[in-house]
Amino acid sequence: MTTEEKLENFYRHSIDSANAEAQRLVDEHQAALNQLFEEHKLLRKQQAEEEIAAETEKLKREANKALSAEQLSIKRSLSAKNMELKKKLFAEVREKMADFKKTPEYKTWLETKIQDAVSFASGDTVRIYLDPSDEEYRQELEEKLSVSLIRSEIPFTGGMRAVIPEKNILIDNSFDSLIAEEQETFIFHGGMTHE
Repeated sequence: MTTEEKLENFYRHSIDSANAEAQRLVDEHQAALNQLFEEHKLLRKQQAEEEIAAETEKLKREANKALSAEQLSIKRSLSAKNMELKKKLFAEVREKMADFKKTPEYKTWLETKIQDAVSFASGDTVRIYLDPSDEEYRQELEEKLSVSLIRSEIPFTGGMRAVIPEKNILIDNSFDSLIAEEQETFIFHGGMTHE
């Protein structure tokens, strides 16, 4: 082989070797870049998922906060309406009780309550008070029931109150007390099951 052929052979061999080395380096570099790219994609995907989760949680909290505020507002409105309706209802109850006082049944009811108080006293002294507006019934009830009735200095809309001093007992069947007791325990029920 001639020198030129040797040089040509050497040249080709060097070029092939250099190309092979260059290809190997390019392949290694490409593999490293591919790995970095995959790691970067995975990292970005995790970051995006974390951001979405954080934003979702933030939106849920904001929605819950808004919902709580709205529920509170609704409860306040409902409570205000409830109080308004309760006042109207008990104003009507007071009117009905005033109407009831004008009927003969009221006098019968009053007699029954006085008899119950006397019976409960079991022979002990009992002081029975009538509302000032019931003065017209006092004499008739005293004669019919053989009791002494006292006109109350403090009006209580109707009904009667009795005091048994020996037992420290107050029997309060006054309309004011009966209405106040009902008003305190009264609860509006509503909705589909209560209509």
